[in-house]
Amino acid sequence: MEGSLLVTPEKLIETSSEFSTCMSQVQNLTSSMMEQVRSMSSFWEGEAATAYLNKFNELEDDIQRVHTMINEHVTDLNEMAAIYQKAEAKSQEISGALSGNVL
Repeated sequence: MEGSLLVTPEKLIETSSEFSTCMSQVQNLTSSMMEQVRSMSSFWEGEAATAYLNKFNELEDDIQRVHTMINEHVTDLNEMAAIYQKAEAKSQEISGALSGNVL
């Protein structure tokens, strides 16, 4: 199937939008979770509390890396869609310039 697109640019854009929505949801949930964990310091002190907070800070860093990766996928999908749309427009332009009464 060389040269055949199995996905439309519109589907790529739709998928990138879904990724973007999920990315925002993850970011909001992470922020909420971190606020709750940090608020625990008002009533939980000591080594266990510090270790717990440190683990969540590491988790926040990991989630931030995931956020960056998702954002890269969103960008890549949108760029691919734009390339496909540009190629399709160029193809239509070229085919429109061909003479129709060759035979």
